This record gives sequence, C-alpha cells and structure tokens, in this order.
Amino acid sequence: MKYLIFLAGLVFLTATIASAQKTGFSVKGQLTDSLQKQQVNDATVSLVNAKDSSLVGFTRTDSAGRFSFNHLRPGKYRLSASQVNFHPRWKNFEVSGDVDLGSVLMKDKSIMEEVTVTAQRPPVVVNGDTLEFNAEAFKTKPNAVVEDMLKKMPGVEVDKDGTIRVNGKRISRVLVNGRDFFNGDPKMATSNLSADAIDKVQVSDKQSDQSEFTGIDDGNKTPTINLKLKKDKKNAAFGKASMAAGTKDRYDGQFNINKFDGDRQLSAIGMANNTNRQGFSIMDMLNFSGQSRKMMSGGGGRIVISTDNDDEFGLPVAGINNNQGITQTIAGGLNYNDTWKKKTEVNASYFYNNLSLDNTRNTSRQNIFPGNEFTYLQNSSTKNKTSSNQLNFSVDHKIDSFNSIKLTSEFGYQKGSNAKRNEYESFVPNDKTLNNGFSNTSNSTEGYVTNQELLYRHKFKKKGRTFSLTGSMQYNDSRGRGTQNAINNFFSNGTINQRDTLDQITRLNSLTQSYGANASYTEPLGKRSLLEFRGFFNTSLGDLDRKTYDYNKTSGKHDNMNTKLSNAFENQYDYMGGGISIRTQQKKYGYGIGANLQYARLNSHLKDSAFRVKQHFTNLLPVANFNYSFTRMKTLRLDYSTSTSQPTAKQLQPVQDISDPLNITSGNPALKQSYSHNASLQFFNASPAQQKNLFVFLNYSATQNAIVSSDKINTSGARTSMPVNANGVYNVNANIDRGFRIKKLNTRLELGLNAGYNHSVNFINDEKNNTGVFSVMPRINASYSYKEILDISAGARVSYNNVRYSLQSSLNNNYWRQVYEMDATVNLPEGFTINNEFSYSVFTGRSNGYNTRVPLWNASVSKQVLKSKKGEIKLSAFDLLDQNIGVDRNGNANYVEDVQYKTLQRYFTLGFTYSLQKAGNGGPRAVIRTF
Repeated sequence: MKYLIFLAGLVFLTATIASAQKTGFSVKGQLTDSLQKQQVNDATVSLVNAKDSSLVGFTRTDSAGRFSFNHLRPGKYRLSASQVNFHPRWKNFEVSGDVDLGSVLMKDKSIMEEVTVTAQRPPVVVNGDTLEFNAEAFKTKPNAVVEDMLKKMPGVEVDKDGTIRVNGKRISRVLVNGRDFFNGDPKMATSNLSADAIDKVQVSDKQSDQSEFTGIDDGNKTPTINLKLKKDKKNAAFGKASMAAGTKDRYDGQFNINKFDGDRQLSAIGMANNTNRQGFSIMDMLNFSGQSRKMMSGGGGRIVISTDNDDEFGLPVAGINNNQGITQTIAGGLNYNDTWKKKTEVNASYFYNNLSLDNTRNTSRQNIFPGNEFTYLQNSSTKNKTSSNQLNFSVDHKIDSFNSIKLTSEFGYQKGSNAKRNEYESFVPNDKTLNNGFSNTSNSTEGYVTNQELLYRHKFKKKGRTFSLTGSMQYNDSRGRGTQNAINNFFSNGTINQRDTLDQITRLNSLTQSYGANASYTEPLGKRSLLEFRGFFNTSLGDLDRKTYDYNKTSGKHDNMNTKLSNAFENQYDYMGGGISIRTQQKKYGYGIGANLQYARLNSHLKDSAFRVKQHFTNLLPVANFNYSFTRMKTLRLDYSTSTSQPTAKQLQPVQDISDPLNITSGNPALKQSYSHNASLQFFNASPAQQKNLFVFLNYSATQNAIVSSDKINTSGARTSMPVNANGVYNVNANIDRGFRIKKLNTRLELGLNAGYNHSVNFINDEKNNTGVFSVMPRINASYSYKEILDISAGARVSYNNVRYSLQSSLNNNYWRQVYEMDATVNLPEGFTINNEFSYSVFTGRSNGYNTRVPLWNASVSKQVLKSKKGEIKLSAFDLLDQNIGVDRNGNANYVEDVQYKTLQRYFTLGFTYSLQKAGNGGPRAVIRTF
C-alpha cells in the first residue's frame, strides 16, 4: 500500500506542476493571401517560445484560414505559418492578455522574395501525407539519442522496449537520409544515433515497392520515419561512446561511429554488457540467424513454407526477449550505403552478436487430464550461449529508364550451446508421488544459412504496364550434438515400480534447400486501376539424419545404436500455380480482389524402410482488400486472405521419440495440410495539430484441419503425444488506442484496450477438449513536459485472463496482473540531471507462492562535463529496494503453469559518455540555430 501511496503522490505532484503552469490567455488570427486577399486554408501554424525557440503547439487553419491557441502563459512568442503554395511567414508578438493578430499576410511563391535563404524554419510542417518535425525545435540534453528527441514530439510515443508510435500507428521502418540503416530496424537507428545529428524527422506512410514500380497505388503502405541529417553531418564524422562499471561485476558499454559523405554512409556500432540490454530488435537477430519461418507470398493467398525439420537443436535464446535470467551481450556491426554513378544503389551490413544466458526457473504446473489430475513441480537451471554472424548485401541497378535489376543476398553463420539441469516431481491431490527424477542435458549446434533473390523489372511505355520476374534460393545446413543423462522413477502405491535410466548421445544433421520463381505482369485499366497476372513455382527439399547411441558398459563408450531413436528422413514439398487480381485506387477509396489456384504435392520418405507419404492438394486461395480515405488522416481498411500450411517432416514421421520417458512423441503420416482464413479491420483517425488520434484494429482468424495434439496419459503420469487434424480453432482480437492532449494541464493522455478470445482444440485420452481463453487489458498513460527542464509520465495497465476447459472444469481459472508506473526526469542547472523510474506490479490468481507484489525502483544522477558538454558522468542504481523477482504464467490446452525465474537484482554503476563530433573536410564544427 505504501508504494501505491507513493505513486499517487507522484501523480498528484505532476498534476500540480502542470496546473500551476496554465493560464487563460489565448491568441487567434487569420491567414490571408497578400495578393488575392483570399483566406489561406490547410496551412500549418506553429507557436514557439521566443526566448528558447521551444515548440508551444501547432494547428491547421480551417476553410476560412482561421487559427487559435489557448491556455498561454504571459511572455514573448513567435508565430510560424507555412503552406505549400506560399513562402513561410513569421510574426513576433507578446502575450499579457488575449491577443487577436487579425489578418496575417502570406506571400505566394510565384512572387520572388528578395531574400531567398533564411535560417528560420517552422517547427512542424504538414506537407501532403508527410508530417515533418524540425529537430531544433525539440530541445534535448547533450548526448541524447534520437529516441529521447522523439519522445518530445507531439503525437509521438516511445515505449520502454523502443517501439515507436506516431498518432497511434506503429512505426515499422526507420530510414536515415532515405536509406536503410541496418535493414531498417527501428531500434538500431533510434537508440544509437545522436539527436544532435538530426535536422528533420519526416513521418509518412511509405508506398509498397510494387506501387512505386507500377506507379499505381495499391493501398499497401508502411508507417515509416525518415531521419534527415543536418548539413554538417551529411559530410562529417560523428558518434558517441560510453562505458559503465558497478557492483556485482556489472558492466555496460557501447559506441557508435558514423562517417557520412554525401550519398555514402558508413556506420559502426558495438556494445558489451551483462545488464540484459540489447540495442537491436530480438526478431532482427532471429532473422539474421535464419531461424525465423520463411514465407513466400503470391498476390492471392499465402503459402507458408516451413523449414523446421527438427526443433530439438533450435536457437537457444529462450528467455532473452522477456528479461528472464541474466544475459551477457557482445554485439557489433557495420552498415554501408552508397550510390554508384547515379544508377546503382548499394546497401551492405554485417552484424555479429554473442549472447550468454544464465537462468533458473521454478515451475508449478497443473495438468489437464480428466480423471487423472496431478501437479508437476520442476526446478531447472540453464546456461545458453549463441553467437552469429550475418552479412546482408543488396544492389539495385537501374539499367535504363525502363529496366532494372536487384540482387538481395543474406549469409549467416551461427554456433550455439545449451546446458540444462532439471529436477522434477509429479503428485496427485492426496500428495502421493506419481514420478520423479532428474536430467542433465547439453546440446551444441552449428550451421549456416544463405538466402538469395534476383529481381528483374521492366516498365513499358504505357504507365502501369509492367513485367517482373523473381528467382529465389534458400539453403540451410546445420548439425548438432546432444548428450542426455537422466533417471526417471515411476511409483505405484508409494513405491518405485519402474526406473528408466538414460545415458545417450545424439548426432543430428539437417539440410534444407528451396528454389522458387515468381512472374508478374500488370496491365493498366484506365489511370487508377490495374490487372495483374501471376505465375509461381517453388520446391523445398529437406534431409534429416538423426542417430542416437546408448552408453555401452562393456566398451565404456556410447557405441550402441538406439534404432528406436535413430532415423533418416527425406521430405520434398512442391507447389505451383497462378493467379489473377484487379486493383483500383480512386481518390477516396480503393480495392483489390483476386485469387491463386495452387497445386501442391508432398513426398516424404523414411530411409532404410519402405515407408513413404505421398499427398496432393489443390486449393483456391482468394484475397481481397478495401480502403477508404475520409480525409488524409482518417482512413478505413478491410482485409481478407487465405493461406495453407503443410505438416513438417518431424510431424509426419511414424517414429516414436522416447528420449524423454515422461513425454513420448510420435508423428502421424495421415496429417493433412491446414487451411486458414484471416479477416481484419483497421480504422485510423488523427488530428496532428490537435494531437488527437484514434486507432482501432480488429482481427478474426479460423483454421480448417488445424494441426493439434492428441495426448494419452497413463497412471504414472507419462504422456504420449501425436499430432492430428481438427476443426474449431479460431481467434478474435481487438486493439483500441486513443490519444489526446489536455491543454489546460499541458498533458498528453493515452488510453488503450487490448482484448481477445482464443479457442483451441486438443484430444486427451481420445476425448475432445475445447479450451477458451478470454483476455482483456485496459491501459492509461499520462505524460507532461515542461521545456527542457522536466519530463514526467505515469501510467497503469491491468491484465485479466479467464481460462475455461471443457474436460476439466475444476481447473478453470482467472488471474490478474496490475502494473503501475512512474518515470520522471529533471534537468537542473550546471548540467545535472536526475531520473527516477518506479513500477509496482501485483500478481493474483496464481498458485500458492506465486501471488506476489514487486516494487521496482531505478534511479540515476548525471553531470555534463568537458568543453561543449561533450562528456557526461552518470551514477545509476537498479532495483534500489532490492525487491525484484520474476513471475510469469503460461498455459496451453494441456496445462497451466506458474513460473518464477532468475532476474537482475540491486546493483549500482558509474559511467562516462563522450560525444564525438567532427565536421566534414576538416573544418570546425558548425552550430546551427534556426530561431
């Protein structure tokens, strides 16, 4: 309770500070064409503080050219007005009461100005579909990164994990001077580049590559930020480096160095820490390592190609993404962009990462088996290591005005290891033991992957008539070695009636390769419509060779082949077909409708046996979409698509895997491919000038012949699982985000709601079990910023989950998680900064021992030093109260479990950061102020 009182006090303090700043003064006016004497509508009008050029607010003129600002403090201000057809206009004035500026004259751009170069620029400009922020208007402290600057821009949110939203839309791509920076990964740019290097932040919905190629909008757009560098950074070297060390042997260091020379961009980044911090997106790392599932998409429907021959020796990074355990990170990379002879755009990047995870977990699991209810307790310790190298390279060459060719190449190499010790016990409600035991396992893997794609594009003289041909190749070669030592005891009436001892090694070689081609021809139907014809072909080959050897007491070696756990399997999946679609994009609306006709065949063969699986599928895969633009900032989009997914080689093998006597698995050669339907709705409505936004996303998906699990359990608690097909699997999800500014309090408020219902199916002892999970999470966040002195935010989110089982209703459960957060940063005179982050988490509805409350308080104080404040000394504290623990709840159709895991606990660090600045051509560093 004392922590809640503390949090409430901080929120009250925030409101008090904000309330103290507000006044009742207002200013209004009207923009007028100086030549025609007509009103200027749809112009951007910004208001800045004349003393420090900080942005006070911005708005758009209405149809009569009118604008207004309210709740202004007394003082001197500057008004900026801009519109695409007029020269920018500035006007100074002072507020000591309500102000009417009357008619503010704008000069048409057709009239040449005597002074054509000016250092004054508007802080915010809306130019068509692009929202442009002038970075100089948003003050940050020295050594701040782009992420810090974005947080100060109206309508921009940056989550703690680095996710960026602008007016409610999630940003998927970040460019630097219009070019990809480390494959466009948003976090790489925003958490590494210095805010001081940025001239403009441009936010837009980037058209798809197909739209840019054909010249006809297809309605598919990607929310994108382009970071435009300052002129003195376009031909300069800049960056920063930092290092911190502390108690409990904690350390955290990073650097980034950038050398830009016109179109040529060269960047290097690096980091090393044991504080669970990564400056890159975890999914980007998985893509680098070739572990993410590959998909090839046609124009109608989607075909999912799985290269998962065996997941036994997968990438050992479990727990890294949700801060489970303690992770050591060593990572670095190079990024190169250039334009050769104005015709060839080149992008290359190399990335290396080395991750080590140390984790312990305590698990309490309630198993869902009718008539055989039991509890499973597990204590485990894990050490994972993985290192990967990734080289990406792309060349886009414009042969002439009608032809171009693009080569995209990816090469990756990875090594990984995993060591795990596990102790467990299962018992029934009367505390009688069903089984217990322990295991020691270790796995090591090594492999490389390459993906190649060659794209040829041809434009005909008639706009919209195009031809493109794509060839692709994927190759993945991996090998692994695993050891297992285990003792499993099975009980009857309190005594051991069976003991299984395992001492074995396994060697695994896996090779997957696929080759494919896509051809597309588009024919314009008028100026805004397009007809597309497609053809495609792909073949995927998989070869899995697994050999297991038991320990031989006579020889003292692992040389007894275990034939039950050894097999070699070949898998080939081919699909081919064609499709047709029509797209149109009118001024207000657009739609697309089409379908692919796909023929697929599956041929799987168990070597050294007569077993073979042959299957053939013919599917019609329709796709449709519709978009409507009420205004440029108010849109609606509807999508419908279908897809198929074939069983993996492991799921088809009719071989039992008894390496874990408690969890025996086998494949099912009778499995069919699954067929999925997906429908979604997106509604977006924003007013950047008023800092209001509404984003609504609804999604429904259903799968026919879904691949689910059929489990059988015996009286000793051992389970045998086999995949089967079933219907009745579907999901419904909704996400609503609402943001607006409370002008009287100078505060930004964000409201959100996530809700969903997941219905899954499985079979337990031949009985069908339906599992329904309803979840809802409302959230609220308020943020307040006062000049460059104070930044403060407070928020709360409550997660509720309701789980229902048709077979075991006694295990139906409800559980909650409440999180209350506060973040405050104060910039003091003499270069001092104080930051406090406080969160209070409450977990309820869980098993005994897992209902807990976790207060987490992090704090830091820093001091800027050296000439031009290039240096910063920082003292940081993590988990000041020494109360941090890790708690989680997981569940599926077979069980629900509560987990407590290892987390970082209290430590202190002292660090130093230095900013590197060097102007181009050896000249002095220029400091440019725009106001």
